[in-house]
Amino acid sequence: MRLQNKTALITGGTSGIGLATAQLFLNEGARVIITGQKEVALTDLFSQYSSDQLYYFAYDTSKISEIERLAEFVQNTFESIDVAFINAGIAKFAALEDISEDLFDQVINTNFKGMFFTLQKLSPLFTNPASVILTASSGIHKAHWGSSVYSASKAAVRNLAVTLSNEWISRGIRVNVVSPGSTETALFQKLGLNTEQLNGMKDSLISNIPNGRLVLPEEIANTVLYLASSGSESQTGTEIIVDGGAFLKV
Repeated sequence: MRLQNKTALITGGTSGIGLATAQLFLNEGARVIITGQKEVALTDLFSQYSSDQLYYFAYDTSKISEIERLAEFVQNTFESIDVAFINAGIAKFAALEDISEDLFDQVINTNFKGMFFTLQKLSPLFTNPASVILTASSGIHKAHWGSSVYSASKAAVRNLAVTLSNEWISRGIRVNVVSPGSTETALFQKLGLNTEQLNGMKDSLISNIPNGRLVLPEEIANTVLYLASSGSESQTGTEIIVDGGAFLKV
């Protein structure tokens, strides 16, 4: 029970990495607040659990007014938080020539602006000590077709963690990054590919992973748990890449 009596916030917690982390945190004794953009997805998820330790809140992470509502909810319900896993994000890819202002704004506003202001509004609520974990991407270290905006948004996340780890260390707040590689999540179904295209894409990704398969959400969740709990007290400003060895492959 590594998170016994701890309050943890997980943004983007209705599926994939966020949901796997929420389940693990509940098993480790935490009170868990999960967020998502769609109320119906949250209520459907909530109905599947009987735990009185699970709470949910619907908000759009790209809008500051919504972020302020989240901070008010956390303060009114729990007063403070011990762990924050800021995980909400989107992935959209296109060649530079095909990127519209709307696509650019969607990716940057969700992946970086939303994270930045979520942390700003939650800042007064963090306990001492506290652990903050941000989701970036192993893709920031390699060149991938069509990923210019996505990779830029995730590189900004990595840099934000380094900066905040310095700014907040005197407050006892650690800030670290988990950078997943290609992970088996519902994100693939949101790319608009047919079955043949989807399988081809996965096969192409796996061919570049020495481990021979996609990363599982539960594996990312275990890394987040390590950074959230005791045993990682000396780590701040750290990035942990979980990608099955793809980072090492030239």
